[in-house]
Amino acid sequence: MIFDTSIVLQILKNRDFYRDMREIVDEDVKITSITAYELLRGAIFVRLTRHSDREMNVIMSLLSEISVLPFGSEESRIASYIWAMLKEKGVSINDADIMISSICIGAKEKLITLDRDFEKIKGVYEGFEVEILEMS
Repeated sequence: MIFDTSIVLQILKNRDFYRDMREIVDEDVKITSITAYELLRGAIFVRLTRHSDREMNVIMSLLSEISVLPFGSEESRIASYIWAMLKEKGVSINDADIMISSICIGAKEKLITLDRDFEKIKGVYEGFEVEILEMS
């Protein structure tokens, strides 16, 4: 099971959401290298603009405790296919979401997210397993 950036940020912000996720998840949770990048760039921006290390420390601690799946040549092939299929349908999605999806597909892992854009990817790549959680 892979969490995307939207889930990780929600867990970091909301203890109740974290408790709810612990009840749902019964296996090892992983993130992608793309999610790691998105988390780190935000923490570094906060460090530079607000002169605060708190976010960076939290993200670095998280990254030291969780498996991070890489984006490699097979994932780039899958991502390129997804991008082309979406483009053919006139659908535009950010590259990060396409890359995250390709890592999940390559690893044969389910993605857990709050982001509905991943439904569009599911529409062009049948083997993509995604669960989009609703926030209450």
